[in-house]
Amino acid sequence: MDSKYFRAAELVSLYIRKEISDQELQELEQLTIDFPQLNSWIEDQGLDMEEINKRLLYHQSINKQEIWRTIIGRSQQNNKIKISWRQIAAMAAALILTLSVAFYFYQQRILKTDQQNAQVNTMITPGSKKATLTLSDGSKVELGTNLSDRISDGSTSLEIHQNGLDYSNNKAQKPTIHKLTIPTGATYNIELADGTKVWLNAQSELEFPSVFSGEDRIVKVTGEAYFEVAKDAKHPFKVNVNGTEVQALGTAFNINTHLGSNKIKTILTEGRIKVTDGRQNRIITAGHETISGQGEIEVNKADIEEALSWKEGYFYFNSKDLKEILGEISRWYAIDIDIQRKLTNEHYNGGIKRSASIETVCKTLNDLTGFQFTVSQRKLIIK
Repeated sequence: MDSKYFRAAELVSLYIRKEISDQELQELEQLTIDFPQLNSWIEDQGLDMEEINKRLLYHQSINKQEIWRTIIGRSQQNNKIKISWRQIAAMAAALILTLSVAFYFYQQRILKTDQQNAQVNTMITPGSKKATLTLSDGSKVELGTNLSDRISDGSTSLEIHQNGLDYSNNKAQKPTIHKLTIPTGATYNIELADGTKVWLNAQSELEFPSVFSGEDRIVKVTGEAYFEVAKDAKHPFKVNVNGTEVQALGTAFNINTHLGSNKIKTILTEGRIKVTDGRQNRIITAGHETISGQGEIEVNKADIEEALSWKEGYFYFNSKDLKEILGEISRWYAIDIDIQRKLTNEHYNGGIKRSASIETVCKTLNDLTGFQFTVSQRKLIIK
């Protein structure tokens, strides 16, 4: 095919996108003299993909050979109609040009969409280490992005190091309340004033005193957090979470409120805890879990790996349904979920590194579940 047809298509595209130079505009004006049908594209600026598809499908549906045979046949049968081969060639060129423009637009839109999707997908990265610390006066410090290695709040002086935020060397006498907030697509860890270590998952929050005073060591948490509690038999360590209290003495445990329906799951990996929900309380030992927050406390045998997996850097899908799995993926990669078909109640087993790309996650979920997973415009689409 003559390259000028594709050149015409390219110039029309530049004109409609308002990216055409003066020299190219003159070239296009000359081509519209030779090929007036170009004007139908130039006049219709702002064509959407649906309209381009319609035009393309229409021109593709035309039986060109049949048209040419009809034109030639009529010219041979009717001497009054004189159609030269030059005219036929011009008509053929007109049809080819129209189709070329339509096809060129179609290709450009598809290419642009693919490039945009690819650019968006490259922006979807695994979560990182960051958080917002709210001080006693309400001021906020962004952690994970600042270069400062020390934070001051009155008499409280805090250290920031590679392992997170450290209150263990805080010499303040008077406690002030601080709040550590973890956004979507992030995690962070902190060492409290008593030496207790806390790891916080995405979409979680910890409220705590800068130093502990009084008989009890009390903190509040929402979301998911793993605690390694410093031993101090004289000062019980208590975690308040949505109406449930978890009391520990020299204990390691995981608390998760991301289950929905107000459920709170506490998995004990070491020691012993007392879980209180309203008037009820249950004491459990390592290897057990409680489900609370719904008026009663349910005790089950625990899967310890579930409590440790996210902290150790991977997703752990042991007898989880797809809704639970998608919730974890959404929080970690900071993406929305678009479910386009009915999910089943099937439970799955498997695991994915939290450092994996979103493309790897999609492939793994495709193999694991049989559903089709794709990513577009910061959405994980399930078909």
